[in-house]
Parts: sequence; structure tokens; C-alpha cells
Amino acid sequence: MLISSVKHDGKIFVSTSDAELKAAGVPLGVVVDAAQAQLGRKIDTAAGNARAAFVSPGSYIDQEYLLAKQEASEWLASGKDEAAIPSSVQDHIDMFGVSAEAAAQEIVATAEAWETALRDIRNLRLGGKAAVQRADTIEAKEEAAQQAIEQLNRYRPPEV
Repeated sequence: MLISSVKHDGKIFVSTSDAELKAAGVPLGVVVDAAQAQLGRKIDTAAGNARAAFVSPGSYIDQEYLLAKQEASEWLASGKDEAAIPSSVQDHIDMFGVSAEAAAQEIVATAEAWETALRDIRNLRLGGKAAVQRADTIEAKEEAAQQAIEQLNRYRPPEV
């Protein structure tokens, strides 16, 4: 495995294989820790890509989903007063030309799908990191990480 960076005994090794690091006298524990940290970052990146596939591009869109869900849920629960339609529901009405109730229900359903995806992705991410941690060799750690990354790469919203 090519390890991006390892610091040991005042030396910095950059883009060095685990075999070369061991041959240079870097203790196996240091090499394993560096490999595990690097594999964890790759899993985190794959999880970030999976999450990004579920929301529109842009910063803080996920926060918009949560705010819209809160407003829509509260409006539905409080009796659906047509004179007090929240702005997130009104925006949905304007965009899609649906009734206020349909807009609120669509907002809630979309947010709940996002929340389910977040839970699933978190499970895959942390499960992958745990598998990497439990693996006995660097090669086994790489294999565990690759499996987690492949699962995360396949986790995408259904095509509409």
C-alpha cells in the first residue's frame, strides 16, 4: 500500500509503500496506524460523495431540507391553516404548482428520504472503518476499505 505521509524519528516519508517504510525501520505499528488513518479518510470521502448525491449541489442545501421539513411538519400538525402557510411550503407550491398540503407532504417525504440516506451512509461509513480497524494486516485493511468504498459508491438515490 502506498502511504501518503508518515513521520517517524524526525523523518517525513511521503508517498512511500508500507514495505519501504518497514525496510527504512519505521515500526510496524506506526505504518499500520498511518495506513488505517489514510483508509479511513478514503471511506469518509466516499461517504461524502454518497451524501452529496442525495441533495442539490451547493452549500447548506441539507440544512434547507431540515428547515423546510420542520416548517412543513409543524404546519401539517397545527391544522394546515391556509392563512399561515410557511415560506418553505409556499416556495414549493410556486415551484411545482401543487396544493399547500401536497407541498408540505412532499417536503416532509423528501426530508425523510434524506434522513434515511444519512443513517444508511453513516452505517456503511462506520461499519467500513470498523472492518478496517479489525483487519489483521495492511492488505486486509485495504480490502475492507475497498469493500466499504464500493458500497458507498453504489449507494445513490433511485432514478426518477
